[in-house]
Amino acid sequence: MRARRGITLFEAIASLAIVAVTTISALATVGAEMRTAERARRAIEVEALMTERVNLLHLATDRELQSLPDTIADGQFDAPLDEYSWSTTSSPSAMYPGLYDVTVTLAWRGGSSTVHTAQYRRPPIVTRGNQ
Repeated sequence: MRARRGITLFEAIASLAIVAVTTISALATVGAEMRTAERARRAIEVEALMTERVNLLHLATDRELQSLPDTIADGQFDAPLDEYSWSTTSSPSAMYPGLYDVTVTLAWRGGSSTVHTAQYRRPPIVTRGNQ
């Protein structure tokens, strides 16, 4: 029997199948990494913007927390973060004077995130002279 040179059609097809499966797996991994990187970028931006909105409320007075000004109640961030908008609500706690229940919602196309927090302002002291 003579030694055959070259490869058979079956061997060529098998090697092409192995290359195709490896390539598809590699592309799926790269796609998953890109989606994970996008979710991480979004999470960092949302956390930073949410922190900024909550920190802004620390500067609000008792009167402003009772009736939020339009600039604090809702709006949209400037470019390049203009895909994000916010809405804020504040209501006095029925149980504790000076405590306000605050909700900040950050929204973007395809999602939203909400944080609930409390803000305390010293209640006005009522004396006989200012009743």
